[in-house]
Amino acid sequence: MPPEPRRKRAQAWPLLRAKLLRVTLMCGAATVPHAHALTLSHQLSWPGPSAAHTAAHTAAHSAPVAATALTTAEAPPEATALAATTWPALLSRLDQAAGTREALARAEASDALRDQSEARAWWPRLDASARAEDQRQRYNGIASRTPSSAASINATWPLWRPADRADARAQAATAEQAHWQARQRRQGLARELSQSYLGAAEAAEQWRLTRLHLAALHTQAQAHQKRLQAGLGTVLDLLETRTRQEQAQARSEQLLARVRSLTLTLGRLSGLAVAPPSGLRPHRPDTADLSLPPLDDATAQALSRHPEVQDAQAGLRASREAASARTAERWQPTLDATASRSRTRQTQRFEGLSDRQDVRTDAVGLVLNWPLFSSGLQHARQREAAALLGAAQARLDDAEARVSTALQDTYLRHDQARRQQARQEAVVASTQATLDAVQKAWLAGLRSTTDLLDAQQQVHEARMAWASARVATVQAGVEALALLDRLDSDHIAPWLDLFDAQALPLPLADRP
Repeated sequence: MPPEPRRKRAQAWPLLRAKLLRVTLMCGAATVPHAHALTLSHQLSWPGPSAAHTAAHTAAHSAPVAATALTTAEAPPEATALAATTWPALLSRLDQAAGTREALARAEASDALRDQSEARAWWPRLDASARAEDQRQRYNGIASRTPSSAASINATWPLWRPADRADARAQAATAEQAHWQARQRRQGLARELSQSYLGAAEAAEQWRLTRLHLAALHTQAQAHQKRLQAGLGTVLDLLETRTRQEQAQARSEQLLARVRSLTLTLGRLSGLAVAPPSGLRPHRPDTADLSLPPLDDATAQALSRHPEVQDAQAGLRASREAASARTAERWQPTLDATASRSRTRQTQRFEGLSDRQDVRTDAVGLVLNWPLFSSGLQHARQREAAALLGAAQARLDDAEARVSTALQDTYLRHDQARRQQARQEAVVASTQATLDAVQKAWLAGLRSTTDLLDAQQQVHEARMAWASARVATVQAGVEALALLDRLDSDHIAPWLDLFDAQALPLPLADRP
């Protein structure tokens, strides 16, 4: 045969082979019930961020993961109708948390110490005393007996106690500091609980996406099995698909273990039997997002409201008053007004004679105490107070710097997370289009199974990254609210529509 016709036949052979493959697939679909070759494009397609995607994703959230595709032992668990524990319900339980109750008890104890200091420095004191005794003596061999009784009332009014009054002001600042510490403790628990809740929602969404990915891989493995039986495929395609299945199954188990771990953390913090959400709801462009104030205004608010800064400021005031008290102890006198009334009765019996006495005493006076020399004790106490004052000032400077820097970093991460969320949404649409093109080329015999699996994996990873980006935006917002001391049910309301209202359908072995 001449070379030219042979070359033309060689060029036409791939097209003819592709046509024969499509005809064979169509014939196989017509003769084999439930053939997966023609339905592969529907089973492997990943909906993009459109109206169709929203409907399909919502249906996937409310239905079992694989109603017809997964028939192996690794099939996803049955769906549950339980409602998920809401984020505000968890936050409302923090007042009963052990850490919050401990901090509030310490604040109450500090209030009691403040009242004690104020009573010593400003308020009068009234004491009553009574005494009864029977005294017996022997004088030159002669016995005598003197029974007696006495009762008195003493009143003391501090007129001038500069050291005690400075200590009382220091104790008042310490009590305020304890209240800020209790508020900071609760805020830390709220932040830990919120981050655990968001982490559980992210892991649940990724677990659900992984199960959907497993369903698609299982459908593809069935198609490869039928192609292998028909002599149209190779065992390599089936083995590679099963390898991807094992990898996805391992990832699914890791995500489920993370959900369980975070659920235990939520239960410990809230004291509830927590049912985590089953994932995230479909993205809607009109969904409300957190509106943060400008950075300059937010910094001013954080420095005036953040419990750590307020705690440091109260500690600084307490240290200043303590230094004033040590100075007063060294140089300034104290002056007290005293008043007393007493009555003493006694009967002296000696050699058969009795001498009854009844003495009434009223006294009013002033008591002045002035420290003149203390052998260096007060000087050392002054040095201690000055050192503690310097430490308190350094602590305040550090707290203000850390809160300001943390707020700037949180604003940067929040802005970056929002941009990353938009980019990942575009990546999902791009990888979806790539998968559709590769899938058509694979059905025509122009692309390998590896290319199809890689394209499918890219779509899955893009959707996983998009879910993480959506949660990262909320996590950065939570950090901002915590720094602004606004992490409560009212301020997290714009995010509540992000989470699925149904609980995660855990396997039967893990249900309570």
